[in-house]
Amino acid sequence: MSTESITETDPDLPIDLIRNDSINNFAFLMPVQLGTPPVWNLVAVDTGSPFCFVQCRPCTLKCNDQEGAGQIFDPKKSKSFRRIGCSAKACRALQSRLRLPFKACMEKEDSCLYSASYGRGSYYSVGKLVADTIAIGRDGKGYSIPSFIFGCSLDIEYDQGEASVFGFGAAPSSFFSQVARVVNYQAFSYCFPSDRKKTGYLSIGDYNRDDSTSYTPLFVAHQRPVFALTLDKVVADGITLITYPSEMMVDTGAKWTVLRSHTFSQLETVITKALRPLGYGRTIVMGPNHMCYEDALFTVFRNWSALPVVQLSFDMGATLTLAPESSFHFTSSHGLCTYFMRDAAIGNGVQLLGNSVTRSIGVTFDFQGGRFAFRDGDC
Repeated sequence: MSTESITETDPDLPIDLIRNDSINNFAFLMPVQLGTPPVWNLVAVDTGSPFCFVQCRPCTLKCNDQEGAGQIFDPKKSKSFRRIGCSAKACRALQSRLRLPFKACMEKEDSCLYSASYGRGSYYSVGKLVADTIAIGRDGKGYSIPSFIFGCSLDIEYDQGEASVFGFGAAPSSFFSQVARVVNYQAFSYCFPSDRKKTGYLSIGDYNRDDSTSYTPLFVAHQRPVFALTLDKVVADGITLITYPSEMMVDTGAKWTVLRSHTFSQLETVITKALRPLGYGRTIVMGPNHMCYEDALFTVFRNWSALPVVQLSFDMGATLTLAPESSFHFTSSHGLCTYFMRDAAIGNGVQLLGNSVTRSIGVTFDFQGGRFAFRDGDC
């Protein structure tokens, strides 16, 4: 894709990020307009994925209900739609990145095919690699890409209601990589609000550097094309856990922050002890890989200020101090639970920084400068 194919209609305009639990109960959604004439969709912002897809007609095998997230995109109704051929560079690059074990081509119509998995491998999208015009931002007044490459999903297994997933990972096929080629500075910033009544933001390009900004080196994860940090230390209720520097991938498409088993077990011990004077004891209602607590009367928890504070410290001393509402949540079915999960649930040694612990924190992926930045109280 040439840089001339992307236009900035208003480069300083932030893009609204929306939280709608009736569509997706943990991810944040971005409005896009796809095709000519444009079709409005809400898509999930996912830094844990290197790929973008939308559900497409005719839904050859299966499409999910995406009520509230826009119409299912129909390529036949778009004048600017085009298929990506099997011999195209974009096809070969994507198939290599996704490590497809078969010749992913529909030779009869020269269509490149893809297959992408999500979550713990239990969700997937299968379809054709295509290109079309896309506009991002309020009323499309943000960025316009006439030849945006994405997956046109014809079969999907997914339990959320957005129109699609837009990957912001470290690969040429990601949304960020396709936009980053023309912006003034290769970075993107966002803030996910903790208050459901507030709107978050996404901005692409250069960002505000002020005294409240903390930095840590940003790099591409060793085994996946996504961005990662080095987690140096975890402190809970004033107690420093015994840890060693380890890779932590930043995944806005994940609800949970995943820790290695050794770290998780220590955190569990500290939190369990801290909650005991509040009358809350450990339960296994969500299994051994989650931390949940209940009191004898099963009352609704309200004393948030009494909860232990958790701090995550990264390479070069950048520290993320979590508000109690960023570490814990309460539901009538599970009681008081943390947003932390043991790595055994998704794969030993894997660590993720999920979106729940960074809410109300301004975050920047400074790809050009090779660093990750965050600012307290940004939204």
